Amino acid sequence: MDEEASMGGQDEGSTEHDGRASKPAGQGHRTGRQAIVLVHGMGEQIPMDTIKGFARTVWRELPWSTKSEDANEIWSKPDPTTGSLELRRLTTRKSAEGGNYPDGVRTDFYELYWADLTAGSTWEQFVSWVRYLLFRPLSKVPEAVRPAWFLLWFLSALAVALALLSVLPESIWNKIGPDWARGVVLAVVAALTATVHNLATKSFGRVVRYTRAQPDNIAARAAVRERGLALLRALHKGDKYDRVILVAHSLGTILAYDLVTYFWAEREEARSFPTSSASFAALQKLELAAAALDAVIVKAQASGTTARLTLGQCNTIRAGKEFLRFRQAQAELRRTMRDPAKLSSNWLISDFITLGSPLTHAEFLLARDWSDLLSRQSQREVPTSPPVREELEPRTLAIAKKLGGFPIESDERNSRLLSFPTRKNPPEWSLHHGAAFAVVRWTNVFDRSRYVFQGDLISGPLGPSFGPAIEDIDLADLDGQSTRFTHTRYWQETASPERLKLLCKAMNILDT
Repeated sequence: MDEEASMGGQDEGSTEHDGRASKPAGQGHRTGRQAIVLVHGMGEQIPMDTIKGFARTVWRELPWSTKSEDANEIWSKPDPTTGSLELRRLTTRKSAEGGNYPDGVRTDFYELYWADLTAGSTWEQFVSWVRYLLFRPLSKVPEAVRPAWFLLWFLSALAVALALLSVLPESIWNKIGPDWARGVVLAVVAALTATVHNLATKSFGRVVRYTRAQPDNIAARAAVRERGLALLRALHKGDKYDRVILVAHSLGTILAYDLVTYFWAEREEARSFPTSSASFAALQKLELAAAALDAVIVKAQASGTTARLTLGQCNTIRAGKEFLRFRQAQAELRRTMRDPAKLSSNWLISDFITLGSPLTHAEFLLARDWSDLLSRQSQREVPTSPPVREELEPRTLAIAKKLGGFPIESDERNSRLLSFPTRKNPPEWSLHHGAAFAVVRWTNVFDRSRYVFQGDLISGPLGPSFGPAIEDIDLADLDGQSTRFTHTRYWQETASPERLKLLCKAMNILDT
C-alpha cells in the first residue's frame, strides 16, 4: 500500500482569501502540510545520508500524533522537486494538533545536495585562500577566531619547516643528524602532504569554491545557488505546502542565507501589499513592531562602549516584550503571504535555522573587517534581522503621507521604514529587497568552544553580527561545556536528550 494512502491520503479542503490574506495553515477542512529543507555542509557528502539521519532524529523528538521507535515510520518516495534522481522525498505521519495547526501537519523532508557542484578545487586555490586568511593585521582578526588563526600560522610554519628539511642536501643531514633521520623526515613529509592535500581539495576546497568570488569559482557558485533557488521555486508552486522551514549546517548556512536573500529579491510581487488588502494591516503592525525594537537596539548601542552589541546585550533585547512583539508580527504577516490562487505572490519560508554556522566569523571570512561588514549591511547587501529600516526620501515620504495609514508623524525617526510606497494603482506598499527577515524568523544553534578542540569553534552567536532579532541558542548552556569537537554532532542520536529536544523545539514544527 502507498504510504500516504495508509496515512489517510492527501486531505482536501477549500482555501478562502480576503485580498492577499489566506486562512492560517491548518485551519478549515484540511490537514496542514509543510516542507523542511536541509542544506548540508562541506565535505564529500553522499546523497541522502545527511537528510536520513536528520529526519530520523527529528521523528523521534517532535510532537507526532503517533510515537514509534520504528525508523520505518519515515517513508522515502521518488520526487522530481529536487531536480536529481539521486535524491528522494522523506515523509512522515502527521503531527499532533497544536499551535497554528489545530488539525495537525504533515511534514516532507528534502535535501539540498550541492557537493557535486563544488568538486575539483585545486591546491593553488586552497593555498590562496589560506594566504588570504593569514596575511592580515592581528587587529582585523576577531578575538574569537584568534586561537584558530594562531594554530593555522603554527601549522603553516611547521609545513614550511618540514618542506625545507626534506630538500636539504645529504651533506648537511650528515652533520645535523643520523643517516636514518632524513628518511624519517621524508616519509613524514610525504604522508602529511598527501593527507593535507586530500583534505584541502576535497573538504576545505568547497569552502574556497563557495565563499570566494574569484573568477575560477563564479560558475560553481552560480550553479549551487541556481539549484537551491530551483528547489525553493518548486516548493512554492501550487497549493501543496503551507510553509517551508530551511535548516542549514556549517558551510551550508552561508549558502542557505544567500538563497533566502536572493529568493526574496526575486519575489517582488510577494513582498508587495495593496493598501486595500488584509495583509496591509499586518504590514502596519510589523512596521510598528520593528520601530519599537529598533528603539531598544539604538538605546543598547548608546549604552555600550561601541556601537556593536555584545551577546549579553542581544540576550537582554530578546528577553524584552519588543522582541516578542516583532516575532509575532513576522509570523502574522508571513501567513498572509500565502496565496495559492496567485503563484507569484507566494512566500512560504517561515523559519531559517542555522546549525554550527561560520557566519559568526563573517567579518573574517566574508569581509575585510567589521567596518566593511557593517557597510555592506547598511547598503542592504548583507541583510540583517531585524532588517535595516531606511530613511524615506523626501519625495517618497510625501507620497507615503498622502497615502496615509502608516506610523509616519513629524518625528523624523518615524520616516524610517522597512517598506516604501510604489507608484502602482491601486496603491500598494513593498518591503525592500533586503528585508527578507521581516517575515523569516532566524534561529541560530551553536556550541561554544574552549581550547579550540572542545565544542564547536566554527560556530558561535550571530546576534552581534547580524542583528539581535536572531534567537541565539548556546547548547553549552543546557548541559555544560562539551569536551570534544561537536561540529558534526548537532543531530546525532548520541547527543544528549536535552540538546536534541532543544534542536527540535527550534524547528517550531507547529508554527507557534
